[in-house]
Amino acid sequence: MKRISTKLGCLFLAPDNGGGTGGGTLNENEFQAKVLGSVEAIAQKSKDLEAKIAAIEKNGGDIASLKGEIDKLAADTQALRKANLAATTRTAPRKGEVTEDCARHLGGLALVAGLKGGQLAGDRIDGMVKDILGVEAKTALSSSDIPLPVQYNAQVVELVSAYGAARRFGTVFPLGAGTVKLPKLTTDPAFGLIAASGTVTEKSPQVGWVTFTPEKFGGLVRLPSELDEDSIIAIGQFVARYSARQLALVEDSNFFIGTGAGSGANGSVKGLCVSTIDNSKVVQMASTKTKYSDATLANLRSIRATVDAPVIGMGAYYMHPSFEQHLSGLNTAGDKPYQANGSRGATLDGYAINWVDIMPAYSTSANVSKVFALFGDLSYQYLATRGGVRMDTSKEAGFTTDEICIRALERFTIGLMANGAVSGLETAAS
Repeated sequence: MKRISTKLGCLFLAPDNGGGTGGGTLNENEFQAKVLGSVEAIAQKSKDLEAKIAAIEKNGGDIASLKGEIDKLAADTQALRKANLAATTRTAPRKGEVTEDCARHLGGLALVAGLKGGQLAGDRIDGMVKDILGVEAKTALSSSDIPLPVQYNAQVVELVSAYGAARRFGTVFPLGAGTVKLPKLTTDPAFGLIAASGTVTEKSPQVGWVTFTPEKFGGLVRLPSELDEDSIIAIGQFVARYSARQLALVEDSNFFIGTGAGSGANGSVKGLCVSTIDNSKVVQMASTKTKYSDATLANLRSIRATVDAPVIGMGAYYMHPSFEQHLSGLNTAGDKPYQANGSRGATLDGYAINWVDIMPAYSTSANVSKVFALFGDLSYQYLATRGGVRMDTSKEAGFTTDEICIRALERFTIGLMANGAVSGLETAAS
């Protein structure tokens, strides 16, 4: 064997054949060529291996990406199922009603109250409660353990909107905390001409705060204890509709005519018929004109000049439906400012008239210093709600009358975000 050198800078041992070519042994050149071929083959296989490793790494990234897409698809599918369920439960079979599922749930609350109060008993009622509410009646301590689900809560709120005017014309603003302060512009200094090289005068707009502190309103719905399986949905519909009507009534009362007395149906914030007086946004009729029936066309037109100018374009009248006949009497000779317009709604001088049941009704009796008609854009009046409608049961409230009671509660308040957005027509003080 002898040591030889290659172009690769390596040392190899070549067989020493004594300088001969016989015996089948390789000479130096042949051996060197064979070694170089082996090295090149190894290098090629190394490149192939590196390419395969890179492909595997790329496929690993694709697999991870594919797994992420699959997980996202699963999450979207689950969300779609929930949305479909919510959409199904929100679709009431008839106008002014909730779905049968919602009605059954409300009826189930009545069953729980009856079982806990002793008015109802038996395995059949226990089975109905479990079937409707998904809980064992024997372990359900109160309805606080089985709250009204979000989708059913929304259905009751939708009924409140259908029955009430405050939610139709005002701005519903959900409160995120117990007390919320919203800013409103109180002083709006105007820009003006500035002379060449003149001093730019400072303008300091001032901002006030409207404080929203929700108050609790509600009441009890009494039901007979003689309930059976066939009446559950009907009872649930009754509870939903009755609660919605009453909550809409108390919302409208505070929104339009609330005195701010903080008692009865009145919260601590004044409604529009009172706040327009405080804000000096009223037109008071002439002395001795203390009756609603004394209102003239000129009176009704004059309150349009009391609101801020930007409101005129979006403004509308708000009155009790009983004023319809009085307005018809204002059409004299060829001048017909009042138009009934059938299903399109009534108008006065082209401005829409919205009939609001809670507003003061037409009367020929004296009602001194009372606002009975409004004009403006009521979207600036906020109905601020805290949470949704709560439904709870009571086993004690109806003990003496052997009745089942369901309590409906709502927390809300009101606030006017622009004092010049609404004006009122007020009767004379004497």
